[in-house]
Amino acid sequence: MTMIKRKRKDRAREEDGDHDDLLELKLSRRDPWTVKKKLTESDLNHLNRLILPSDQVEKHVLPFFNPEELNRVLQSENGFEFTVKDVDQDTNHLLSFRRVKSTRSYKLGLNWISQFVKRRRLQKGDVIEMLWDNYGSRGFYFSVLERTDVPTADHVNSNEPVVAATLPDPDLCDIARTDLQLRQPIPPEP
Repeated sequence: MTMIKRKRKDRAREEDGDHDDLLELKLSRRDPWTVKKKLTESDLNHLNRLILPSDQVEKHVLPFFNPEELNRVLQSENGFEFTVKDVDQDTNHLLSFRRVKSTRSYKLGLNWISQFVKRRRLQKGDVIEMLWDNYGSRGFYFSVLERTDVPTADHVNSNEPVVAATLPDPDLCDIARTDLQLRQPIPPEP
């Protein structure tokens, strides 16, 4: 179809009222969370490390490192230690970041299990997202994007263990007990 025919068809649609807006704007919204990962069993076990997608790290994180930081990530056994801000709970945590030479993958370690997996009750299948803050804290921001689904009634009847997707925050329970001075309910007398 030639350009003239296309313009005529567009003009005809406008005159017929099929095309209400003469101007269409396309807005693109850039997602700032540049590193995303669906957690696997190995991200949650005794190895105490989170393997990050190499392509995302190399594109969205490493370009912001100075030569000394980059050298520590790529060459040092201890890696580069920095703060990770959990934006969902407004807390800061110290983690290490380095490349695993044998697999050429990137990992977060040091306090990963205690500060994130246990504290946030992360499970296999949860999706996390991170972004590198190059201007403020020079560290990662962390958030949980998706939680694994709550088990259905069909799942309860299966032989698989049932795990609740969200449990009460133990810190909030402690605050409620101490600050609100809550006591166990007294059962009514028979």
